Amino acid sequence: MHPPEAPDESKREQPKWYRRGEIKFALRMAILASAILFFGLAIRHAAVELSGSEISLRWNSIRWSYLGLSVLIGMLALVPPYLGWHAILKDFGQSVPWHFTMYAYFLGHLGKYVPGKAMAVLLRVAELHRHKGSMSAGGLSVLIETLIGFASGGILGALLLQGIDSPRWLQWSAILGIPLASLSLLPYSYRWILGPMIRTRIGKGFESFLGAIDATMVLRTGALAWAGWMLQGTALWCVLESLVGIHTELTTDLSRWYVWIVCVASMSLGGLAGFLSMLPGGALARELASVGILVSIIPQPIALIATVLVRLTSMLAELLMILLSRSIQVRAKRSESDHASQDSL
Repeated sequence: MHPPEAPDESKREQPKWYRRGEIKFALRMAILASAILFFGLAIRHAAVELSGSEISLRWNSIRWSYLGLSVLIGMLALVPPYLGWHAILKDFGQSVPWHFTMYAYFLGHLGKYVPGKAMAVLLRVAELHRHKGSMSAGGLSVLIETLIGFASGGILGALLLQGIDSPRWLQWSAILGIPLASLSLLPYSYRWILGPMIRTRIGKGFESFLGAIDATMVLRTGALAWAGWMLQGTALWCVLESLVGIHTELTTDLSRWYVWIVCVASMSLGGLAGFLSMLPGGALARELASVGILVSIIPQPIALIATVLVRLTSMLAELLMILLSRSIQVRAKRSESDHASQDSL
């Protein structure tokens, strides 16, 4: 008589929750991998543009300290918009700690390099949901922060453009675009859009957020967006300073204040053009708009080099903020785990 065979552990069916967790992990990794892939392609595209420039870029003539400063200021420029998004989440009743929302926000920047830009929303909402954040609140907050941020940038750039030596048609076009951009700054606009959606499955859960969308939210988010755009303009100004060795008379006859204003207008309007284009990372549209404004103070070949370099420093700043916020998140988790272990003793 043979003893009963021991059950084969490898053939034991895994619980449904375990398989669901594996699927979620695989999906998250696939989304992240695609975002990283397009991020790398954006870097490669920028490098190709630099190599094809009309002016030979002599790397030994670049003032690297200013490029490094551009990266640091680019990192700082990402903080005000994050604070605006985190505040919107709090207005929506979300209590996710800042070290989790920070990583979710900066991770989402990878998604804008994927065609369609929807990946930025997916990355932020998915990371927020991992820490018990509402997906409805996450998606709606990303939409509001993004629209207010780019609309505020467009208005800022349009106003600054009036004091720049640029074509009149461009100045008038920018002024005429202000009323359209202002629609994103009216709380009623979001209520008007969300009202009909509440009665559908897509808008389920949005009704509890309508009351939180008010003038305070819009003004706070817009002011923080302006701070971010001004810092981005400063990052571009540092890039121009780094190129003085290539073109010795670069902006020497202009005041630094005037050059800074041009840089802020270039970054804010270029960012808006890139967003509206829906191209990965705003490729081409951002550069065309930025170069069109920068040529008022520097030659076109230098303007193209500057816009490509600031794109590279901005991408490096985003990558560093992702790593920094991830490091902060890991430390916070470890600290919470240590406190929980001490409390259990």
